[in-house]
Amino acid sequence: MPNLDVIKKTTPIHTPENNISDPTMGGRITMARTARGFSQAQLATRLGVMAKTLKNWETDRSEPRGNKFVTIAGLLGVPVMWLMTGEDSASDSIAGNPVETLNLATKMDKLLSLHQQSSALILELQGEVSRLQDDIDMGEMEQAI
Repeated sequence: MPNLDVIKKTTPIHTPENNISDPTMGGRITMARTARGFSQAQLATRLGVMAKTLKNWETDRSEPRGNKFVTIAGLLGVPVMWLMTGEDSASDSIAGNPVETLNLATKMDKLLSLHQQSSALILELQGEVSRLQDDIDMGEMEQAI
């Protein structure tokens, strides 16, 4: 797990207090993604797009559709207006706590991993129980003969 204090202190995130911005929409996506500790592949997966699509957005070769801006902003914890234009909007200040958002995303990833592991274990146990039951059934049939 990344050191959240290092991300918080060393990675610039746009807030009204620090007024850090990037001149392009792609640059702002890259900056916020990096600050959150997401790789391009991780963010693309969370957005439901191909990594190549995200790369094109970040390099300003293309832009996301309008409905994706809200999703991107929510995942990255930045205001939608800032993401689109580089400027703040007073009505768009519900960005959330970036450290809390990263903590929740990390917990969600861990929970998903545990869920996948437990599902695999359940299937393995079902197979073993089925095999043992078949052995018992065969043993009973042999004794009956």
